[in-house]
Amino acid sequence: MRQLSLLFTFIIINCLVFSLSCMSKQTVVTETYYETEYKTETYVETGQEQSMYLAPAWTRHAWIYFGSLEWAKTGSESYIVGYEIDTAKLSKSRIRLVLSSRPQASLWGIAVINLTGLGPITEQPPESGSGGETVVEGEIKYVPKPGEQRWLDDFNAIVTDPSKVLSFTRSDEYYERDITVDVTGVEEFAVISCVPPLTGAVVERVQLIWSDEVTGDRLVPYQVEKQKTVTKIEKVPFWEVIFSK
Repeated sequence: MRQLSLLFTFIIINCLVFSLSCMSKQTVVTETYYETEYKTETYVETGQEQSMYLAPAWTRHAWIYFGSLEWAKTGSESYIVGYEIDTAKLSKSRIRLVLSSRPQASLWGIAVINLTGLGPITEQPPESGSGGETVVEGEIKYVPKPGEQRWLDDFNAIVTDPSKVLSFTRSDEYYERDITVDVTGVEEFAVISCVPPLTGAVVERVQLIWSDEVTGDRLVPYQVEKQKTVTKIEKVPFWEVIFSK
């Protein structure tokens, strides 16, 4: 029992000695922390999709064909229908050509031509179709009169320009009822349908499908790094406090 009492006394004395040998020291430190702040950001989104059927702005009819349609060289005619659309506020737009389901319309070639900045294709001159025929390399060729030839040259310059051709579809390579073409940024275009004589137009309706641009502002969170000065109190041996002054 005496030994136990001596042990406790020894422990208490040591604690007192340690406590007396330590002092409180204040230290100033810089701490880094992060805060969430918000900034205003403008966004542009695609709005709800809308659609409407377009009415033709003008129509033309010509006894012409696309050179890539072999069947058309022995007899064909083309219907040229122009359309105008206001794309000033449209972020994305496309047209859907609804084709005829009639059996007699089984042969066709359909091109969509961008006429933005060009305007309508002019009417054929009155003398169209009154030219003569001649034999060229063993084949009978139609020779247009000068006025008609100029019209054909102007027409070919438009429909063969890769930057103007939005779409070209052939009946022997396409088996769907509808043709969809991207017309974003297009303000005027023409749908040219080449078909056998007396077939009639194969494009029943043209539907414009578009979405408006929606612009707004929103608050976007972001992290900001900041610093602050804090004072800390810690226990240190008394000689550190003495010799640090």
